Amino acid sequence: MIRFEREVKEPELIAAILDEIQILNLGINDKDGIPYVLPISYGYEMNDQHLIVYTHFSKVGKKIDLLKDDNRVGLSFSIFNDFPDRKYKGHYHDYRSVIAKGTMKLINYKDDPQLWEKGYNLLYTCNHREIKPLKERKTIPNMYIGVITCDIKDVTAKSEFPLRTVEDVPFIDVYSMPVDETPFDISDIIAKRKTNQ
Repeated sequence: MIRFEREVKEPELIAAILDEIQILNLGINDKDGIPYVLPISYGYEMNDQHLIVYTHFSKVGKKIDLLKDDNRVGLSFSIFNDFPDRKYKGHYHDYRSVIAKGTMKLINYKDDPQLWEKGYNLLYTCNHREIKPLKERKTIPNMYIGVITCDIKDVTAKSEFPLRTVEDVPFIDVYSMPVDETPFDISDIIAKRKTNQ
């Protein structure tokens, strides 16, 4: 990463970024060599070794056919905050992004009801919705839960504004802040990254 001072490596900060983002852009390998990309809701869990992302799919269609042929996928999560008429700390915008690659397994309810239900429940958390328990539904939805496993080494994140704590992750309302065009002091971030290299 060229602008290494914008890189976010800490798992708790990456998780906090994912909590802010509602849509995953999922890239699937198409037969013509051009990625097939679709926006989709998601849920996730993360630890020091893996980012595990849960999605949902109907049981027929192009994406299912492609995933059955090649289960490798690319993931892109992003959110952008633009303030073109109010420069803040030398910036006219701010963003958070996470990209990853992994492999997807399609889970059918009858084959693994516990994992299917776990993924189903986590999908509700994407938009900060209250989980609607499966037992409250009249029937089990006829869909796959896609479970994407990404090694943590294949997960990268960035932020325009420096992130040091989870509290730094949500966007600042620059219009409610005093005018401030002094650049961010990121000397501590640069020093920490140089020490850890």
